[in-house]
Amino acid sequence: MIGIPRNEDTGIETRRAAGRAIVARAFRGALAAAFCALGALALSACSGRLETTIRNDLSARMALRLDVPELLGARVRQIGGISSKAALFDVARLKEEFANRSSIFLVDVSAPSADSLTSVIWVPDVEAFAGDRSLIPEGMVSMKKIPASGALPAQRELSVSLTRANAASAFALFPGIDGKLIDSLSPPALEKDPVTAAEYRMNLETVIIGKKSMPAFDACALEFNVTAPRTILGSAGGTAQGQVFKAKIPLFDLLTLEKPIRFSLRWAD
Repeated sequence: MIGIPRNEDTGIETRRAAGRAIVARAFRGALAAAFCALGALALSACSGRLETTIRNDLSARMALRLDVPELLGARVRQIGGISSKAALFDVARLKEEFANRSSIFLVDVSAPSADSLTSVIWVPDVEAFAGDRSLIPEGMVSMKKIPASGALPAQRELSVSLTRANAASAFALFPGIDGKLIDSLSPPALEKDPVTAAEYRMNLETVIIGKKSMPAFDACALEFNVTAPRTILGSAGGTAQGQVFKAKIPLFDLLTLEKPIRFSLRWAD
């Protein structure tokens, strides 16, 4: 026999359904705002490049360039609650942070426009920098000497490992992005209880940029180029030719860091 629901039961269920719908709409709205901002920042960083040249004395020069397209810059400001005329990069804060460091120095920094940043950084001793625990957590950057073995000469190996455990430290190495913007973005890699990469991708496809735009999003990456003091004998996580090592890291992977990002290169000491 089929039971017939009482009027009061039907009313209660109707109110519960309405409540769930309100919560769902609010949740979708919050996701839309957060992930729109993430998507905007990620797409804007397609032009990010970090060039590093290591010399024979193990000092290094680093050149960083970031450019945010005007339309995306406007969208990022809107979502982050930032003034439409405000710079996305805080040059004064960069100078202040680097003034208190002893293993890495800011040689030059400028904001050619409100949406771009260029900087030159000097590291007197890469090995000392990698061991500076005030900046670099154990394992994030390492420079070690490998003894000669058989026909192989003694070598130097530089390795970098980016994980969720050290993501905050990696970001803090290059401060200067507006704090309000970061607070509004909440990148999964910096969250204590982050969404999964699959959840992030689902929201990109269904809420933020749509499936048709995902190929363009997936093509976005940050380029890391390292010139070693001598011919590179071995590498991992990128490609090497002569003295130049190149790694191209998808922004999706950097934003989520669900899997560690690692690369390394070796040359004769």
